[in-house]
Amino acid sequence: MKKNILLMGLCAGMILTGCASQSDTESSIKEVSLDIVVKDEVNDKELFNETLTKEGDIENLYDFLSKCDELEIVFEEGSYGAYIDSMLGLKQDFDKGPWWLYSSENNETCKEEGMCPAVEKLEINDGDQFVFSYTNEF
Repeated sequence: MKKNILLMGLCAGMILTGCASQSDTESSIKEVSLDIVVKDEVNDKELFNETLTKEGDIENLYDFLSKCDELEIVFEEGSYGAYIDSMLGLKQDFDKGPWWLYSSENNETCKEEGMCPAVEKLEINDGDQFVFSYTNEF
C-alpha cells in the first residue's frame, strides 16, 4: 500500500512537471504583426508596404525579419552584431553607400533612444511600424 501511494505521488509529480514544461515552451511562441514599409530612396520607389504576421520565438527585430522570406533579407555580422546587408535584391555598399537604414515612430525603444538600435537588440511589440530605407544619406 505504501508503495502504491509513493508511486501515485511520483506519477502526479511527473505529470505536473510535464505540464509546467509544456507551458513554458508555449509561452515563448507567439504571433507578432508588424507594419513594414520598404523604400528605395535612391530610385524614389516604394518597394513594399504590408502588415506581416509571423509566429514563433520572436523577441527582437532580427527574430521577426529572419522569418520574412518575402523581404529576401540577407544579414551580415558586424562589430555590433547582425545588420541588413541586402533586402529585396538591393545590396548595400557598407563603405560608400547606399545603405539600409530603418526607423519607427511607434516602437518604444526607438522613440526613447531617438533612433533604433541594432536588429538583434531591438525588442518589438505587436503592431510596431518600421520603415526600411535604401538611401545614400544618413
